[in-house]
Amino acid sequence: MATGEEPESSATTEQRLIGGRYRLTERLGAGGMGTVWAGWDTIVDREVAVKQALTAAVGPLAARILREARAAARVEHPAVVTVHDVVMEDGHPWIVMERVHGESLADRLDHNGALPEREAARIGMAVTEALAAAHARGVLHRDVKPGNVLLGSGGRVVLTDFGIAYIVGEESLTQAGEFVGSLAYTAPERMSGKRPGPASDMWSLGVLLYEMVEATSPFRRASMEATVGAVLTGKMPPLRRADALAPLIKALLVTDPAARPTARTVIEALRATAGSAKPVSKSAAPRSRQRTRWAAALLSTAVVAVITLPLLERFDDDSPSSPFASAHPTPTNSRSSSQTGAKGYEHVSQSGFELEVPAGWRHHDKNASAQYRYTKGEYELIVVPGRDAVANYAKNLMIYQREYEPELQPYRDSTWATSTGLTAIEVSGYRGVGGQFTWEVEGEERIVLNRALDIDGRIHLLVAIGPEAARDTVNRFYDHAAKTYKRMSHVVSFASFL
Repeated sequence: MATGEEPESSATTEQRLIGGRYRLTERLGAGGMGTVWAGWDTIVDREVAVKQALTAAVGPLAARILREARAAARVEHPAVVTVHDVVMEDGHPWIVMERVHGESLADRLDHNGALPEREAARIGMAVTEALAAAHARGVLHRDVKPGNVLLGSGGRVVLTDFGIAYIVGEESLTQAGEFVGSLAYTAPERMSGKRPGPASDMWSLGVLLYEMVEATSPFRRASMEATVGAVLTGKMPPLRRADALAPLIKALLVTDPAARPTARTVIEALRATAGSAKPVSKSAAPRSRQRTRWAAALLSTAVVAVITLPLLERFDDDSPSSPFASAHPTPTNSRSSSQTGAKGYEHVSQSGFELEVPAGWRHHDKNASAQYRYTKGEYELIVVPGRDAVANYAKNLMIYQREYEPELQPYRDSTWATSTGLTAIEVSGYRGVGGQFTWEVEGEERIVLNRALDIDGRIHLLVAIGPEAARDTVNRFYDHAAKTYKRMSHVVSFASFL
């Protein structure tokens, strides 16, 4: 598959032979950047899972994918997914690994709610042993969470998805100003930019144990900023269901990494608990957060979970019932307008562009990511006029949208995400790429409309975000913004490809 082309359909890809030996049989799941397939190794006659990465064989994403394979292959342990092979096919990397039949821990929690302490201790012990084996080989997992723990047949527990793992002695793939991982499971020292160590994985393990016995995340909050604040301060709801595991969980979730117990100490504590703890009732209500099956979760973070820190500015407004509710707009120094917008809208003129946004929305000054943002409660409109040069991405907007654009990073990070696919478009003589996306942010499904145009060699973006349940509302304010968007003397009507 050539770079920039759309993924092949299931019908054409099933039964395809990869690397001359791995036959794809069934698509198990898909994420923002690729697909996981069930497969069959025709040489040794065994089932495999094949991760198809929709990225070129060179570049930062390919480097992460290859590091995932190296990290997992470096650790030999029954609780670590086994990587058999890496194949380059049509210029794309494919990772071949063992197929684990079962469900993810995330699915188990969604279906059953809180686990008995004995079961939580048993699962936690296997994960800790896997982490201890990884640390002994110089590998930090950095993304321990329920979606990356598989519960196989016969009680087997498997830690998977080494997509953002760090191998000691290798150059970091995370650039300055970037943050890698899932916020609610990330240790405070990593959140504050300090170098992580094995203790950082122990923090994530503590969050995992808390979630298993309490059926909720200790640090996930309604906004990204609140989640970061909770992690940095270590503030969490009190343990209500935990009994024997409570002291261990509290010890793992101290903000000082040097004060956390080692993996060996944790294993001994969990072993004792697994044989003596009183079961916790399974009657706790399951969380409503929607998840994919394990195969999609396996893929999501492996395809680079990078959240640019300036993007943590999002979702900081109040939440009125309608984004079009009357309110006084918040003035900023950068906004200016001498025109009147359509009824219910106001005309906005910024540096290099103009458009109309719903009246009463909050106007944010240009931020460090070169975004102009307009917000009302859970709704957001983002304009990025010419931040990036098309030439920096092989003059290919499809590559930019699929692999690099920061505004789509939450889609790549999400453990649950879908897409209608990116489509090449042409508007007013300008080439472009557009797509519709749905992802999960802090337990809520969000719909995103995203379009990019190549205007005079620069990439211009228009993005609309809101609750999935209010898709019509998001389409309405995006449609109006698209129709009224102007770049200098050129009228660029995004609406022609809505």
